[in-house]
Amino acid sequence: MKIKSGVWYWLAMACFVVGLLYSIGVEGTAQTLGTVSDGAFVTAMVLILLAMFFARLGFAAEAEENRRKSRHGKIKRAHARNPEYPENQERGA
Repeated sequence: MKIKSGVWYWLAMACFVVGLLYSIGVEGTAQTLGTVSDGAFVTAMVLILLAMFFARLGFAAEAEENRRKSRHGKIKRAHARNPEYPENQERGA
């Protein structure tokens, strides 16, 4: 089962929002002259980078969905043509 592009986009947004919340916490700690922990900074960066990765997976999944959708449903009639019969032959005669 393939994961649809919308699921990847939702994961990307969730990671991005949580990463921004961690970043706001780091920034608030820095403004109050507190010590910024390495764990909070690394967590924020990892979540934001993970959001970018999920967004790229979403773009790839969307391109795959469009490719699959455009491939089906078209009838190729060139394979059924016989070179003996001309293209402009009247039908029913």
